Amino acid sequence: MTEGAQQTGSDKTAVRPFHVDVPEAELTELRRRINTAKWPERETVTDDSQGVPLAMLQELARYWAADYDWRKCEAKLNALPNFVTEIDGLDIHFIHVGSDNITLYWLTNTAVSSARLYWENKLGLYNAADVSVPAAVSAFPGENYQAPRSWTERAYHNLIYYNEPDKGGHFAAWEQPQIFSQEVRAGLRPLRK
Repeated sequence: MTEGAQQTGSDKTAVRPFHVDVPEAELTELRRRINTAKWPERETVTDDSQGVPLAMLQELARYWAADYDWRKCEAKLNALPNFVTEIDGLDIHFIHVGSDNITLYWLTNTAVSSARLYWENKLGLYNAADVSVPAAVSAFPGENYQAPRSWTERAYHNLIYYNEPDKGGHFAAWEQPQIFSQEVRAGLRPLRK
């Protein structure tokens, strides 16, 4: 990644554009690693009851190593408005309108495998837990599941922080980075001595 504009003055929180520029040596190393991946044994069933079939993942890896146009993907990323800023010494990268997800999953054809966790999870994501370590919960309004505080307290017996921000969803760190970072700070504040 190269920055398209230099930071002005001493304002480290200034938003600056950046350009995705992956060195050819990195792409060569990525292809080498894909080609030398060690694979598990084949499934013992012929249906998809054990998840995404191994053969499908191997074909996808072969495509990435041999046929996928990484430069075309890079060009698509650079066609979007990309920005970087610094908050408390951490570089925060974001791409307009949540296209991180689109790029990460759709351009690389990994949406199916990324959803595998949800398909395989038989534990009941919304069942009450029994957690006794200190916990902080931010119930963002766009989240898939928003437990009310009374339910949250039943699951997290040492709830040290609970808040319902005005904006944000499942990907709050990308959607509302300022609010998300404020929530993380507020959630950890009670643990400071």
